[in-house]
Amino acid sequence: MLRGDSIRPRRPHTKSRNGCKRCKARKVKCDETRPQCHNCIKHGIDCMFDKPAPSASNASSSSERKLQRDTSLPTSTAPSPNNLPGHGASVGPAMGVAEMALLHHYSTSTCYTISMHPMLQMVWRIRVPQVGFSFHFVLRAILALAALHLAHLKPENRAHYVAEAEFHHNMALQMASAVLSNITEENAPAIYLFSTLTSIISCAKPRLPDDCWMIGDRDIEWLTLFRGTWFIIESAENAIKTSVLSPIFINGIRRRRAREAKSTTNMSFLDDLRRLLKETVMDAKELACYLDAVDEMSKSFATIADVGPDNCQTADVFVWILETSEDYLRLLRERKPEALVIFSYFCVITKALEWAWWMQGLSTHLIEGIYRQLSEEHRCWLQWPMEQLGWIPRDLTFNHVQLG
Repeated sequence: MLRGDSIRPRRPHTKSRNGCKRCKARKVKCDETRPQCHNCIKHGIDCMFDKPAPSASNASSSSERKLQRDTSLPTSTAPSPNNLPGHGASVGPAMGVAEMALLHHYSTSTCYTISMHPMLQMVWRIRVPQVGFSFHFVLRAILALAALHLAHLKPENRAHYVAEAEFHHNMALQMASAVLSNITEENAPAIYLFSTLTSIISCAKPRLPDDCWMIGDRDIEWLTLFRGTWFIIESAENAIKTSVLSPIFINGIRRRRAREAKSTTNMSFLDDLRRLLKETVMDAKELACYLDAVDEMSKSFATIADVGPDNCQTADVFVWILETSEDYLRLLRERKPEALVIFSYFCVITKALEWAWWMQGLSTHLIEGIYRQLSEEHRCWLQWPMEQLGWIPRDLTFNHVQLG
């Protein structure tokens, strides 16, 4: 039996707040070993701390003095990334080998998954990173998208790459927030790119299969983000459309003109939808809003029928988001049954973009969420889009199995 005087009280645990930036971003415990903590060594990524360790201060000061002697430039007047135009309040932690690996993956793989058009692929591969080198919030968004692409390609390391994507995108959001309220001719192309990349990232984020539209609007935030790019263009249209990104807009204008010229007749599935709306929606203004949204959507269906899903471009799909009214989007956010049904038809259009990894599975994910929101009456309205997507509700599948 132990003697009473041999029992020592446990030392109180004190929560450390000096962990590295990577561990803080992932919300895991850091052992604070410098210059590389155990977690960062384990995952093969660069380790970054807010401040150098006290024991390293003398070495740091010595290196700084050596730099001043070698360059003959006082530290106080040396060019800083923070002083470069458009960077915002901060460029964030330094980038290392892990970031270079992500940029390499973007330039050799991810950039080709944003568009199938050779001219636009060149823009995303060469010109977009060039903008990122001057505006680091764009560069961080590029790294976030590349990390999500790797998460898609390497499911065994999915958690690691998703955490990397979240880290870089959060850094990008912090940097961009400093300039979003002050759009100028100089930073407008970068802000437009950041908005577009953020929209794609929103589509690519991991989806929770059982929570679609149950909490907030997370599953349709990409819709609002894509629409937001249009307002950025309106703020500095000439500066953006005459910049290094001009091929994107030249192609977009060409596709939009072709869309407007398409015939929208002989679409019986939309005629049926219009008839159902007229029979059930009593408010004249609300009905007009819905019918306008369907009319705009008919042009998108005509475009896809003409070019085929294999040649469908992002502009062919997301133009409907830009053209539909704010009133319709408000009704959609309010979960109005008729607005949800119309959006389920749009899911058939988004299916044409599933050649892109960041769109794969989104159509069925969305229509499943819509199905859960609707009453049995309005669920009947979903029959056509459900058949086009090849999606069957799980409860119906269960019933079929039981009947068999």
